[in-house]
Amino acid sequence: MTDLFLPATVRTQSAIVRLRHRVASHVRQAWAERSDETGIDEAVTKMIWLAVGIGVAVAATAFFIGVFNTAQSNVPDPVAPIP
Repeated sequence: MTDLFLPATVRTQSAIVRLRHRVASHVRQAWAERSDETGIDEAVTKMIWLAVGIGVAVAATAFFIGVFNTAQSNVPDPVAPIP
């Protein structure tokens, strides 16, 4: 088994290591670009993100209340069994 699958396993492991290294370098580069906020006023940016977050929360709440009310209206009223 080891003689048969060893080359494929080595190639697969090497490819995974190269992919992880490439992804990690892209993540590091993106993080460095994101952390460089020269020229951007942080207070305004934070307020915009706060407004977006509140809008998403209100939309999600309205959606879940609508789903709950629809499910609640689909439940039949309990009826006592006839003796």
